[in-house]
Amino acid sequence: MELAKLTGLSQSSIGRWELGRTEPTASELIKLADFFGESVEYLLGLTD
Repeated sequence: MELAKLTGLSQSSIGRWELGRTEPTASELIKLADFFGESVEYLLGLTD
């Protein structure tokens, strides 16, 4: 999985999020926000 390679997150974690089994931790959200160039608040749907 490309996202896992590019972010340093595990493929299994990303797969569980996609299946709705778990949600990202705060530190994982920060890594995702940094990767996508967005804020954590944006990823959580709290800002536009």
